[in-house]
Amino acid sequence: MTPDGFSISTAIGRGAYGTIGGAGHRWVMLAVAWLCLAVWCALPAMARFDHAHEQLTKELQKYVDTPLVHYARWKNDQAGLDRYLKQLAAISPREYERFTQDQKKALWINAYNAITIKIVLTHYPIRGDKPYYPPNSLRQIPNVWEDFKFTVAGKEVNLYMIEHDMIRKQLQDARMHFAVVCASRGCPPLLNRAYVPETLDKDLDEAARRYFAAERNVQYDPERKEVRVSQLFRWFPLDFANLAGFSKMPFPPPSDDAIVLSYVLSMAPAELRSKFPEKETRVLYMPFDWSLNDADATPVGDAQNKGVEWLTDGSMRAATAGPCCGGP
Repeated sequence: MTPDGFSISTAIGRGAYGTIGGAGHRWVMLAVAWLCLAVWCALPAMARFDHAHEQLTKELQKYVDTPLVHYARWKNDQAGLDRYLKQLAAISPREYERFTQDQKKALWINAYNAITIKIVLTHYPIRGDKPYYPPNSLRQIPNVWEDFKFTVAGKEVNLYMIEHDMIRKQLQDARMHFAVVCASRGCPPLLNRAYVPETLDKDLDEAARRYFAAERNVQYDPERKEVRVSQLFRWFPLDFANLAGFSKMPFPPPSDDAIVLSYVLSMAPAELRSKFPEKETRVLYMPFDWSLNDADATPVGDAQNKGVEWLTDGSMRAATAGPCCGGP
């Protein structure tokens, strides 16, 4: 069938390609049918998205020294990253509808990370004067979560929409919080490879274990009956309710701290869990390090190693001024 609805077989029958009778006519029709089938099968294959995300992995392997990124070098060679962003833009809504759940998760994790890198490279070197954040922080870029629009799978999106609409609302896998990277040292580490659907479940479990293993993210203090955790859990406590064992909310519902504590203890070594009775344990939220995850930056005091806000007098305090990614 041609695009205007005029069939090849009708054209042959009407003599559009000359008058061919008998067996010859049937052979021509069969050959044309096979040719059309071959073309029809080949076109989707040519347009099909690369779920291996090989272009992104290629760029990450050149410039990522996990957990840090060589932005200075990458800024001078952005063509490969731009090719990947064009691949994201080329996905049609119809093709996206056929993606599996893991393909969608891998897509949006990688899209978030790639777009974040692109925004950083566009503004690098970052030198801001907002007192609440380190001078080189992503958060020195005005309206970083909202103002920079990219096309992914037929949607015009920004970082806020990817984080809150696609990842949190539609895909609802809290482990993805440990895979998306907001270009800050307080964020999960950026890997030097893309996430792919074939190994996604295992990789997200590993990302969670890696996050909990870092003392800057989770600390257990049995003597004080305190569990100290990253601000990430303060920003998105309800996202972890299912992982914390609250698949159905009881009445009255648990507090945010109770959800966080239940989940954090479920990830703790078995020998530690009994030392933290839930009714006696406090949850404290540690400062968040918003300094850029820049492999070539010169550390400034403790700000590269601890989560801080920068005050106008040059002193520092815990970075709690507003949530990540534009807020829940």
